[in-house]
Amino acid sequence: MLNVFTGPFNVANYVGSVIGGTVFTVARMESTLDWTTRRLAARLAIESDVTLARGMHFPPRWDPFFKDYMTLGELYRYPTQHFEFHADQLS
Repeated sequence: MLNVFTGPFNVANYVGSVIGGTVFTVARMESTLDWTTRRLAARLAIESDVTLARGMHFPPRWDPFFKDYMTLGELYRYPTQHFEFHADQLS
């Protein structure tokens, strides 16, 4: 079902990036990233193996790192994969 909304997702993703680039300063992006990373690390530290193994279906057309079915553990890894992908593009 989510694959049906790939077009609107791509538009929203683009528009969000354009707006975010005008609203967020480098300092604000840095502090937001730090806050988000701390929260994710704290949450990951208390997740059980059972919880990390739970998953759901994802729309694989939305992102090269999405698979049809992903576990919570894989989702915790996703932001790093996404960042590394774009960092490689820029270098």
